[in-house]
Amino acid sequence: MTVKRVASEVVVNKTVSWLNSRAFWPLYIGLVLVSWLGISALTDDAGMAWSYVHLLHGVITYYYLHWSKGSIASEDQGKYSLLTFWEQIDNQAYGTHTRKFFTLVPVVLFVLAMHGTDFRKQPLGLNLVVVLVLLIAKLPALHKVRIFGINRY
Repeated sequence: MTVKRVASEVVVNKTVSWLNSRAFWPLYIGLVLVSWLGISALTDDAGMAWSYVHLLHGVITYYYLHWSKGSIASEDQGKYSLLTFWEQIDNQAYGTHTRKFFTLVPVVLFVLAMHGTDFRKQPLGLNLVVVLVLLIAKLPALHKVRIFGINRY
């Protein structure tokens, strides 16, 4: 779905506009790496730390991207109150760089968790469930869909 805009049209959603800044992607990747360093310092297995990072990342991003709704700005007058953070990104347009980035990160973390750990001691099923839930929640077919009416209002 392509979004055509007139040069004078400015759509600024203060809740998600900062995602398009140049510093966001390196900061996000840096936070993931710092969390891996912290977890690997606490455990004796650096490969298993990727599984912990993947699971923690999955829970946190599911809550903030796909569960929490609304806007931090009062100027929008409730325009985004029924939309999740994911649905607000890039003015609800799919296929943008930001959405691709948020889709790629869980896949890369899943691959790192699978590759870095001995298969006998890692939670393969749990890692698979987390990545599948995150990827299914990001599908364009589920835009504004609330399964079983959960989180409708």
